[in-house]
Amino acid sequence: MIVLILQMLLKEYRHHFALSLADQYPRSEINNFFRRLTHFYFNWDPSFPVLEPNHRLSNIELDQLNEALEALKKYQPLQYILKEAYFYGSNFYVDSHVLIPRPETEELVEWVLRDHPKIHMEDFNVLEIGTGSGCIAVSLAKAQAGFRVAALDVSKAALEVAQKNAELHQAKVDFFHLDMTTLNSWKKPLDIVISNPPYVHPEERTEMSANVLDYEPHLALFTPEKDPLYFYRKIMTFAQKSLKIGGLVYLEINPKFQQTLELLINEYSFKDIEVRSDIFGKNRMLKAVKL
Repeated sequence: MIVLILQMLLKEYRHHFALSLADQYPRSEINNFFRRLTHFYFNWDPSFPVLEPNHRLSNIELDQLNEALEALKKYQPLQYILKEAYFYGSNFYVDSHVLIPRPETEELVEWVLRDHPKIHMEDFNVLEIGTGSGCIAVSLAKAQAGFRVAALDVSKAALEVAQKNAELHQAKVDFFHLDMTTLNSWKKPLDIVISNPPYVHPEERTEMSANVLDYEPHLALFTPEKDPLYFYRKIMTFAQKSLKIGGLVYLEINPKFQQTLELLINEYSFKDIEVRSDIFGKNRMLKAVKL
């Protein structure tokens, strides 16, 4: 006897998908997951599930959605499932070796570009310290042709991701496998040093969601237990030696340590410290000028 296996209808699977995640995520986030997954895997328009609720999912479609569903149930970030994250108007490749780019960091990029709408120098040198996915360096190089952008990271795996993104976006960035904690000086005077260094204190773990704590690289997240400004101190020591007079340092910061960071920067040869808040109203970005 031949047994026919009827494939699941799209409306049935959509209900199953939502029910399976209902105890872990808000409904709006679940709907967004489903839209993002079906567009990424099948190139479906968001209206497709509404217009074609009786579409029978193929075995391949079911396998892809089921694999993603299981990952989401384990709180794996959607960006790592898709190997893709949106940043400053473009999609970037990401995997578990790099942090997922945040919208707050887009504002740091925007600040730099607004400060430098036109470049009148042949050699305007920008260095990103701790590039991760390369989203900052690549976005700056794409948006401002006058920048000569270099970027470094201590992680070889992260640099492979960053290089892939530079190639994907046809951006000219020079990458270096270097440790910011032992960085002394740069081969040429710099106009800008920019960094989003590890700034989460280990005590803040209890405030972090599982999808960040369990999946994103701790190397790029956490400061030493006894020194929350450790990486900023290394960056400022380097910036003082390597920036031109009038050069700028741009930093993403932890709002909890803003005041102590400003005190630290005042110990170096910098002036005009400016702090800006992010889209969530938190003091998240800092700029200072080299004396």
